[in-house]
Amino acid sequence: MQDKAIAAIGEWQLQKHKDLEPVDLYIENMFTGKDYQMLLLVFEIFNNNGELSCEYKGIDIEKVSAEKEDYRKYAYRKGSANGGDITLTTKISSPVEKKITGIKTKTFKNILAFNKGKHVEIKYFDLLKIAFFDNENIISTEIDELFKNFTKDETVSTGLSFKIIEIGVEKYLRDYDLLKEMIISSGATTNYTHAGTESKSKKKLSSVSNEISEEIFGFAAPFKYSSPDKSGFISGFFNKKLNWRNYPISSQETLILELGRKYIQQNLTGYFYGNEYMTVPHPIIKTSEDDLEKIINLLKTAFDDEKQAKKEKKRRAEDRVQRIIANEKNYFNLDILFFKEDKKTGAISISLMLEEIMPSRFRQLFIDAPEKINKNKLFKNAITIKKELQDLNFSFQVVKNFFDKNFLDIVQKIFLGNSISTDFLFENIIGIIRKNYNASKTSDGWVEPINWTVKKAIMLINYLQELNIITYNKNYKYMEVENTQKKESRFNLDGFNTFVKENSNFLDSDIKIGIFSVGILTRFLFDIQSANLNNTPFENKLRGYKLNPDLLMQVYTEALDKIQKYQKNFYVYTDLRDVVNKYFVLKSQELNKMTNNELSFYFVAGLEMGRQFKNKKEDNQ
Repeated sequence: MQDKAIAAIGEWQLQKHKDLEPVDLYIENMFTGKDYQMLLLVFEIFNNNGELSCEYKGIDIEKVSAEKEDYRKYAYRKGSANGGDITLTTKISSPVEKKITGIKTKTFKNILAFNKGKHVEIKYFDLLKIAFFDNENIISTEIDELFKNFTKDETVSTGLSFKIIEIGVEKYLRDYDLLKEMIISSGATTNYTHAGTESKSKKKLSSVSNEISEEIFGFAAPFKYSSPDKSGFISGFFNKKLNWRNYPISSQETLILELGRKYIQQNLTGYFYGNEYMTVPHPIIKTSEDDLEKIINLLKTAFDDEKQAKKEKKRRAEDRVQRIIANEKNYFNLDILFFKEDKKTGAISISLMLEEIMPSRFRQLFIDAPEKINKNKLFKNAITIKKELQDLNFSFQVVKNFFDKNFLDIVQKIFLGNSISTDFLFENIIGIIRKNYNASKTSDGWVEPINWTVKKAIMLINYLQELNIITYNKNYKYMEVENTQKKESRFNLDGFNTFVKENSNFLDSDIKIGIFSVGILTRFLFDIQSANLNNTPFENKLRGYKLNPDLLMQVYTEALDKIQKYQKNFYVYTDLRDVVNKYFVLKSQELNKMTNNELSFYFVAGLEMGRQFKNKKEDNQ
């Protein structure tokens, strides 16, 4: 992710907020992008004949709005994991004893020691500390009682701060110059200090401006992609003092990088099928400030819209941002960073970095390819939700269904257009089918029908084919099996021929059609057994869908034998046998060219779709 782009956003923010004081640029929003609540410990400071005293008055609750940006008055800035937050504002959850102890032993200590305790306002915080210590048990009990009535969401999105009635005047923490100076000092020193070690230099080249700067800081990276504690990230023979060599940033650039980071985290960050990510835009014309503002506002609106859609549990909420980007022209590109953040240290572990992705690529991935695939008749009225038939539409949830453990790796290949091994593809597809099949036999809960899983698998295959990410036989021509059966047939050969032609990218070889047709034949046998025995004992022959060429040939011959024994009028299956003979029996030498997983999948696909190729139903099937 390019720091120059982050700096450009920070510079834009600086121009937009000229009315703010420097401290406001360092104050952080505790829970970005959402409404939350702040518990305020109310203390009153009295002047009794020239002598000051402080009393605890109770707890107020205020709502903090994501839109109004009224969080600044609480003066929150995250501190180190071991040192506590910078001011008396902090995140809190129940039970509260640990957090109360941290405020008592760390935060108050740091405030009273700041500037060696010489600040004119220090007397107020000295009184506040005494009153807090005297009432800490009462405060802990009262907060725990409040938590008992909070919603689940409130228990994980609540802050704690102080409101001070100073001789009749109501004040928040931001109203105190002492705390303002602490916040600014913290923002500056963390850019060159880490765990007691300073990393600075003079008159060196900055990585952001590519110019010589008077002063260079070594720990000023906007995002903590790496830890200077780990030897792999440190130059200069593991000397932390020389960390500026890894990330040289000038003292003048730290503020705009801070502003850029804050804006990105608060407004250009979201979740893509459970994976947190952030976006950094680049105008194609780098100097175009109008384009930059237009892009940023577009993305912010998109992320806000997505968050609202998720709250309302609307369908297709997960890829709203991507679809909005897809409708733009190529006047910008995006860096996309998937990450995991250590909530204690703020360090970011990069899961995936995609750089300079154009809107046109988003259009291919999220609009053009899905729209073409969704037109397939196979996906019309394909699933049932709340007892109503609904179309199956492509989304990246289909990708995640089959590649949950490797989801981001596959996302990277899809975005970049890199090929995916068909062996790996079918290994994952049949793995999910077997998992669902076994669960359906052992679980009392809801399990996705195998028919749905098969259709989603075909949808995934179609999508990857459309993007040329997996190889297939584009030039394959299906030769229809002619209907020579004069008597009434049980098998809908015309329907089968039409299906194969409409799905020639999926059924793109003779042997795949042959395996598919053996699956259909086996489904017919299942239905015959079910009608005659109220059971399908032949299912045990399939070994949990773990097939190979020899086993599949055995399944075919035994299924054919069983049908002949059950079905007196065997002629009703003659045309299906013609298909199997032409595309399976005569092509059986090609079975060894396929993996067992691919072979198993095409058989299961025929098995699950077999009923759609039946003509009228008979009493004995």
